[in-house]
Amino acid sequence: MDKPLRFLGAAPAEGAATLAARLGPDVQVMQLGAVAALLQPGDAPLRRLFIKRDRAALLRQLKTVQTRLETACQAGPFLACDPGAATCPQAELRTLLEAAAEDMAAALARFGRRHQWDVILRWAPEAILREHRMAMVASGAGMAVAIKDVLAREVAQRTEALRRVLAPQVIAIAEQAPCAGDGEAGATVIIRAGADAAIETALSALPESATRHASCDLRGPLPPLAIGALRIARTEPKAVAAAWELLGLPERLEPAELTRLWRGLAAALHPDRQGPRADAAAMAEASAAYRLLRQEVVRQGDGPLDRTAVLARAGSYLALPDPLAAEAA
Repeated sequence: MDKPLRFLGAAPAEGAATLAARLGPDVQVMQLGAVAALLQPGDAPLRRLFIKRDRAALLRQLKTVQTRLETACQAGPFLACDPGAATCPQAELRTLLEAAAEDMAAALARFGRRHQWDVILRWAPEAILREHRMAMVASGAGMAVAIKDVLAREVAQRTEALRRVLAPQVIAIAEQAPCAGDGEAGATVIIRAGADAAIETALSALPESATRHASCDLRGPLPPLAIGALRIARTEPKAVAAAWELLGLPERLEPAELTRLWRGLAAALHPDRQGPRADAAAMAEASAAYRLLRQEVVRQGDGPLDRTAVLARAGSYLALPDPLAAEAA
């Protein structure tokens, strides 16, 4: 039986054996020319452990992988593989990696010296509510509703302030914030290795309205997983067809046209435009469709995106970082 392997990520071929020994005795090296893949024995898929509610096993597995990815990204050029899409039968994995070796080496040279940081502001919601007590009483909306509105507004304002000061200092900011709660605001950012001072520079520019009653927690340097990770992906023909239809695309189009059409659709579906009629599910579905087809653009390289050609090459492959996402300022 073909045993599964977990793909940890890619590193330069020179020095890969030393790095593997540092990560653990069970870490293997697959040489692929100028680049090497670091692998460990496959374990139970994360989804299966989640479904079985085996929390202890899930945490152990995640901790081992997380520690190894953090060590590798701090050791030198390294492109991590998304832990949620990293396990594959050994023979199939070799085929996928060999087919992508040249492109993976180019992606490693381009994106391999980057780190991820989580920047989180925390404050006591009680202090904010005390400041707004009189206004909440006078609102006439009911205390429960008033409290919810005040806390939500505070999170939104601080999140926006954090993203605004970080944007000029970092390579990219992930869409998904690294926290959730009534007293937290955060951002996940990608920076060049060694540019940690840029985060401190950004935080020093935060307005007092964002820092009052607050403390700041920095987590990093971490492997870039929120933006720019490798993934073992599978494109299903029916998913491609559904995405094509959902976005209303012609049979053949240039990558720039895909982006233009998506931006128009996203603007039309955005809550700021739709207001109370906003459909979060429709926005999420459209976003997923665009990400699927955008990855097909990355996969094929230069040239127009052709529906028939995309359907013909559907199957498993190594998904590389999207340059547009990885370099968005």
